[in-house]
Amino acid sequence: MKTKTKWLIISVIIYIIFVVAVTPTGILSPAQIGLPWTIFWYVVAAMFMYYFYYKNVSYAEVIYYAQQLKLTEDELRNMVPDIKKSEDVPNPAKPNLFSPLVQVSFRILNDLLPKLQQMAKEKGIEDFN
Repeated sequence: MKTKTKWLIISVIIYIIFVVAVTPTGILSPAQIGLPWTIFWYVVAAMFMYYFYYKNVSYAEVIYYAQQLKLTEDELRNMVPDIKKSEDVPNPAKPNLFSPLVQVSFRILNDLLPKLQQMAKEKGIEDFN
């Protein structure tokens, strides 16, 4: 299964679990909190699932290219301009399932990804699925 498909399925399942959990309890029912707030919370949950999907796919893509290019964590750190000492970069040697959510910021992933894609293109490495 492709990485993008896997994370899409996981995100949709989590959203469905959210809907199934809050619907019978009435926590977000329009009668309780009003229709605008009900819509707001369902949209917020959907946007969080999109964030979850996008960040995990971006992280997996950075790890893929870094592994194909045989880059280390320190080399990735040097590729990011103005990185703070407290910020983490992905570790290609030890990818972590939960790292994209809590450790690696979007700024780091967005700085690394175009550079890694360009390097991979120059070396003829196959695109991420």
